[in-house]
Amino acid sequence: MKCPGQDMRFWKPGNIFETQCPKCGGKVEFFKDEVKRKCRCGHVIVNPKLDFGCAEWCQYAEQCIGETPWELKTREGEEGGDSP
Repeated sequence: MKCPGQDMRFWKPGNIFETQCPKCGGKVEFFKDEVKRKCRCGHVIVNPKLDFGCAEWCQYAEQCIGETPWELKTREGEEGGDSP
C-alpha cells in the first residue's frame, strides 16, 4: 500500500500539467512531484509547481519517497557545494 499523499489515485487533475519551454516554446508535461524535465530541444526545465504534498511535513517521508531535493540541496551547501 502506498501513502495516500503520494498515491496517484488521490491526485487532482491539476497535479499533472503542461508548461511551455522558455527556449523553444514546446510543451513539457510535468507530474507535481517531478523536480525537472528535459524538453525535446534539450533545455532542462525546473518544475514551476513542484509539490511533494504530505512528504514536506510527514515524519515517514524518507521511508516513503527517499531523500527529497531540498534535503539534497541542504547537504550540498553543508559540504561546500554550490549555494542556492
